[in-house]
Amino acid sequence: MKNRFLFGLLALLPGLALGQRRPKPKPAAPAKAAAVPYFQQEVNYAIDVKLDDRAHYLRGREELVYHNNSPQPLGFIWFHLWPNAYRDNHTAFGQEQQRHGNRKFLFAKAKDRGFIDSLAFAVNGQAAKLEFDPKNPDIAKLVLPQALAPGATATIATPFRVKLPGSFSRLGHVGQSYQISQWYPKPAVLDRRGWHPIPYLSQGEFYSEYGSFDVSITLPSNYTVGATGVLQNPDEQARMAALATATASKKTADDFGKDMAFPASAPTTKTLRYKQERVHDFAWFADKRFNVLRDSVQLPSGRAVSTWVLFTNRQAMKWIKGLQDVNDAVRNYSKWVGDYPYASATAVDGALSAGSGMEYPMVTVTEPEAIVHEVGHNWFYGILGSNERDFPWLDEGMNSYFQYRVEELTNPQAGMLSALQTAKPVAKAFGLENLPGTALSWLPYQAMATRGLAQPVQGPTSAEYTQVNYAATVYEKTALSMKYLAGYLGQEKFDAAMHQYYARWQFKHPYPEDMQAVFEESTGQKLGWFFRDFLGTAQPYDADISALAVFNDVVKVLVRTDSSVPWAVPVSTVDAQNNVLETLWTPPFGNTDPNADEEVTSQLNFKRENVAAVVVDAGYLTPQLNRRNDRLKIESGPLDRSEPLHLRPLFSVERWDKATVNWLPVLGANTSDKLMLGAAFYNNPLAPKKLQYLLMPMYSFNRNELNGIGRIQLNALPQRDSRQFITALTVQRFERYFKTEPSFTFILPHRVGYVPQQQVQVAFTSVTDQDLSRTRSIVTGAYSVRHEDALQAWSANVELNHLLASATESNDKGAVLLRAEAAYQRFYSAKKRVQVRLFGGRFLQSAAQTDFVLGLSSSPDYRRQTAFLDRQQISHALTAQVHQTDNRDGAFKAFVPVASQKWLSSLNVQVDVPALPLAIFADLGATSEKQFLAGRATSQRLFYDAGVTLPFVRNIFEVYVPVAGSQFRDGLPGSRQEFTDGIRFVLNLNKLSPFRLLDENLTR
Repeated sequence: MKNRFLFGLLALLPGLALGQRRPKPKPAAPAKAAAVPYFQQEVNYAIDVKLDDRAHYLRGREELVYHNNSPQPLGFIWFHLWPNAYRDNHTAFGQEQQRHGNRKFLFAKAKDRGFIDSLAFAVNGQAAKLEFDPKNPDIAKLVLPQALAPGATATIATPFRVKLPGSFSRLGHVGQSYQISQWYPKPAVLDRRGWHPIPYLSQGEFYSEYGSFDVSITLPSNYTVGATGVLQNPDEQARMAALATATASKKTADDFGKDMAFPASAPTTKTLRYKQERVHDFAWFADKRFNVLRDSVQLPSGRAVSTWVLFTNRQAMKWIKGLQDVNDAVRNYSKWVGDYPYASATAVDGALSAGSGMEYPMVTVTEPEAIVHEVGHNWFYGILGSNERDFPWLDEGMNSYFQYRVEELTNPQAGMLSALQTAKPVAKAFGLENLPGTALSWLPYQAMATRGLAQPVQGPTSAEYTQVNYAATVYEKTALSMKYLAGYLGQEKFDAAMHQYYARWQFKHPYPEDMQAVFEESTGQKLGWFFRDFLGTAQPYDADISALAVFNDVVKVLVRTDSSVPWAVPVSTVDAQNNVLETLWTPPFGNTDPNADEEVTSQLNFKRENVAAVVVDAGYLTPQLNRRNDRLKIESGPLDRSEPLHLRPLFSVERWDKATVNWLPVLGANTSDKLMLGAAFYNNPLAPKKLQYLLMPMYSFNRNELNGIGRIQLNALPQRDSRQFITALTVQRFERYFKTEPSFTFILPHRVGYVPQQQVQVAFTSVTDQDLSRTRSIVTGAYSVRHEDALQAWSANVELNHLLASATESNDKGAVLLRAEAAYQRFYSAKKRVQVRLFGGRFLQSAAQTDFVLGLSSSPDYRRQTAFLDRQQISHALTAQVHQTDNRDGAFKAFVPVASQKWLSSLNVQVDVPALPLAIFADLGATSEKQFLAGRATSQRLFYDAGVTLPFVRNIFEVYVPVAGSQFRDGLPGSRQEFTDGIRFVLNLNKLSPFRLLDENLTR
């Protein structure tokens, strides 16, 4: 019955794969605003705050005037108390850190955590009740003593005290370097869609009401401060000017020196006052070590803006250049988006732990490499005040697009991975010469999309993106999509639409449909296909040339697409040197009817002169996953897409003008084959193709034989249920055995996010021992599931095997073996963990003449899944099972020579030792049969061991030193030799596979 089940499951697999062509998912349309006229609240702040730089506290008082411009009376106002995000591990921020695998905050000491307290709210002089959100201590509802009528104002005041946390995210300090952001009680936004109270997150930014700020900051006199707003103190203005003059005299790194120590705080204090209107936040950064540089930049309107950088000695030379980056950002964003409305722009060097920088109105804390991006946020979030939490692409993605435009002024190949092209030897080795930056910038998206892991630009909120997708999609794909739209519309039309968007929505709260409406109005085109479909799906796109004909001086081209949503396709003609001659765009079209009999095409007509080939997307503007069918030559015959083959080391970017095979040198060794040298040849590992291959020949100098591994697989991305379906054939030869293994694998779930990862596999393994002329046959059905976060990880695996000792023995029904295991690990400190594993295996059917067993100390590895150094047991130190284990089956760390042909179970425990780089293990096991161990007069069914683990490379290379156990006659080693002979190790080379590591990290 079990055999029929396995073969029945196999029979279903192809049908399941073919059955994945189901109705396409609908794009995520931008949510429509409620049928309420646009309104916008206003909040004007007056804050007095004092810094205690010994205890790291802020003590202050806030008074704000809240203007109710909504059409409804308000009985309460939601407030953000974001310092409470650092209170404990149960806040939304703490839970996010756990999901993202960050243990620094989760195991922080109480002195390094943060909070806000000492609140006593009064509204128009009357005490008001504060009701904390039961799930989020950084959100509270201020209940108003009387309802606030439409058009009315309320004066709200409270004292507050903030315990500044260590550097875990944005707010915090490192020593006496202070990043003061998201620090004061702040009303949530009320807009046409309702209230927006949001807990603090690192991945996910903010949404705030516009107004004015009048902030006074008291701190020791020798601090230098960069802040939102205009400094009101003439004496401090003179001090900043003197610091700028002194810093400007330093020209080399030696002039700045390497001193990063904090000087003693001055015994006197100063109170700095900053004022600013039409902003929605206030942040300040203070350090006693800051160097200061200043300049000014003239805007296209003729107005001058002061620019500043404040930095320590750590990267002083980069910061000198950074002042020019501030100027470039302010000048060019003003030119392409709209005039910068404020008096100054400042970039500050800080000890931030939330990415490479964080933006606030008029001031940003950043690494020098990210200055353009962070200063650019003054437009996208600062002036165009979108809801960053729900629509992160409207600020991060739009800003990244303009950031790259600024960088392209000095580096035409600017982009996320432009550093690879900057180093000429690297660019040549990997075949990146003459590629536009967009070709590399699409790689993160392509890596996700080809694995079914991509998420759309429009739809998910910040918290719903995986960490990789937050970078690959929100930042990169949005920026590239805007470049694509600019290519379709034309740069002038795009910029005109952006100017109109900025003029209409500056200092307001636009939503995606507002941006779409402005672009449609400005360009006179319907752009739902872009804002709804292109941004709203993660569907892959592909187009090619289905037909080409030359008539006199015209080249007629038929462009085909299989994409399920409409899109516009750029097509170019190129000459013999691949220089672009002419580029035309198809109107938006797509295969929107999956039942249509005819393919979907669009015709374009080009000039014939000097045309050697026609190329789809010659500029790499589109998110295509397959570029090998993009070029069609004219003279070489109908539909000729052949290209010369190039060998490239490690990886390459798929190009329309070159075909590549990647390769790596390979070194291997075992006691039978001895030293082996070879090379691995494979196609694109970064963005797997539908047909993926690996050929890894290795020559054994000892045997004068060719060994190695070959694998070919078909990758499918189902529309629902599973994320990937993989059909593969693996061929492997080492140590005089030959293995073939066809397999079918489903990877689940289809949904992308922080959910358990599952896999269902059926494999047919044939292993031939060439010396014994014996072939074993194994059919395997397996299910596995795993999940992990910063604190814990768990996994489970169930495997059913049908094993035949000889493929030629017709009377042997074979053995049926069921294995099951569950594993759990828990961190008890930032770097120390406890691991527990439970295993059970049972033969449901035994063969008449079988040698199949379950091993207590290691599995027999019938499928040849482990790279044993001495599988043939030639060595006295590396012997498979005896000295090298695969940590499967019973997984005893010590070698206890016990196996079972009925059932076996075990419990494995390992605990890291505090303050030492080692762990303690203990294993308990039981077998169905009673067994005799050497030197014992009685048989036993229960076994144990204990000892020390030396985890040189965790889970990859570990050494086990047993100090007690059933393997010793009296439970302890009887001699030094018995002790040393018992030392074992595990070597999981398969976990070092770059392909596997890439897949696992992208999934996380």
